[in-house]
Amino acid sequence: MEKLSVGWQMSTRWTDPPMLLIGIIPYAGVCGAVTGGFGFRLFQAFKSAGGEQPSLERIGWLLAGAAAPTILTWTWWNVYYHGLGTESGVDTNKYVSWKDAGLKRYYNNRRIPICELYELYVENKFDWNPACENGDCFQILSKHRDKFCNYKTTWRQVWWLVTQFLPWWMTGTGLGKGSSSGKSIEKTTKEIQEHYDKGNDVFSCILGKAMVYTCGVFHSIPKFASDGVSYAASAADGSLELAQGNKMSMICDKLMLKKGEKFLDIGCGWGTLARHAAKQYGAVATGVTLSNEGKKYCDLAATREAVSTKILCCDYRDIPKEMTFDKVTAIEMAEHVGCANFVNPFLVSIREMMSSQDSKFMLQVAGLRQGSNWEDVQWGLFMSKYIFPGADASTPLNWYIRQCELAGFEVHSVETIGRHYSHTLHKWYDNWMSHKNEILSGRVDAINDASKGVHLFRLQEFFLAWSTIASGQSSATCYQILCHPNSYEYPRDQWVDPKHVSGCNTVGVSLNNGKSPALSLNK
Repeated sequence: MEKLSVGWQMSTRWTDPPMLLIGIIPYAGVCGAVTGGFGFRLFQAFKSAGGEQPSLERIGWLLAGAAAPTILTWTWWNVYYHGLGTESGVDTNKYVSWKDAGLKRYYNNRRIPICELYELYVENKFDWNPACENGDCFQILSKHRDKFCNYKTTWRQVWWLVTQFLPWWMTGTGLGKGSSSGKSIEKTTKEIQEHYDKGNDVFSCILGKAMVYTCGVFHSIPKFASDGVSYAASAADGSLELAQGNKMSMICDKLMLKKGEKFLDIGCGWGTLARHAAKQYGAVATGVTLSNEGKKYCDLAATREAVSTKILCCDYRDIPKEMTFDKVTAIEMAEHVGCANFVNPFLVSIREMMSSQDSKFMLQVAGLRQGSNWEDVQWGLFMSKYIFPGADASTPLNWYIRQCELAGFEVHSVETIGRHYSHTLHKWYDNWMSHKNEILSGRVDAINDASKGVHLFRLQEFFLAWSTIASGQSSATCYQILCHPNSYEYPRDQWVDPKHVSGCNTVGVSLNNGKSPALSLNK
């Protein structure tokens, strides 16, 4: 039901792609009812004949009625929707080098559904053509995807959607298999550990020295390998680490974090924000993670940096009730909470753990475009299947605002940082590609069996490349939502202080940082 809810929230019209996909359910029900009805009537015809065979005409009509839904669906799907034959002007060989002769014949002159493209790529059925953009996945997809891809769904994808409503013993479990809509503590823990317990070495090949798996904030447009430098040079230029530092300071500044305040980061990853809050702002910092590997890294990094933090390895629902905090963050973890749990227990529990009169909550979430088209939907389904299974509460902005208000928060400010996310993902892509030889040789590999070796490399390569494009064009984006308890007594005059009023030339909403011309005018 979680994915149905997300599809509903993404749609503006009944004809939007998410609603059409949801429509498969009643369509399949009608087809099943028609086939079953005619099949039952055929059975009754033989039964009532008393041992005599019904007329061939009657049998023919009943058989035709039973088979009609299947025949009509197959014909529409293969003849009209996907089309027979070739497409004029399409030559996939310019972009991919096929390893499978059958696939080469079939897709030689017809566009490949992108949901099939990534499946075939991680299955090692083709390589990127080195004659096109030097075989770079990001550049080929960025510049040429519409020339050899389409965004139609396939039977493989439809079956995966069907499995979201089936029990695990019918579908199997593991990466890309079965339902990812369960939101119990047990199921959420399993999903998080499958993704985040790949090993810290694997994630360091993506995230670099910062070890922050969330959107950074750039103060200038960085250089990438696609600009002509090497992957290694792009990875080593320090711009990603600077952007992550900018983001962490921006969050702490928006929260008005002060020395000695109790700070909680829910879904703390590798603890970088918690250490930043403790070291740079003097906060008493606590982090919460479901990843055992993340917890180990947090503790080692805190010891190495001589920073005192407390890291709990538990679900947000298991944070001790007696713990209270002045400032709370949930940075790109709330998507895993799910739609049904978003207000209560998630947001309500955060509201209840706030201890001071001017407590604040920063919610940073990855969101989706309202009224998504087929390209947007295909990216979202890919992410749900292979990258962040269970991250179903990734929606348009209006839904998040309503949930915050329902939980008793007042929304102070919203800032969209989606373009920063594109640059962050692009840097992660260059980082990953700079470690290609280490990963493919096995010197760096995942410690769990969900995805390893060539499969691991190709899956992460495709994810980072496509996500850079998606967030750059706002198929997906990222929001920073600053909230506080909606009470009569809340000290709202703090927002009138010129240090916290929005001005020109600022990156952060409500963050003046001394840059605004309004300061000199006020003086």
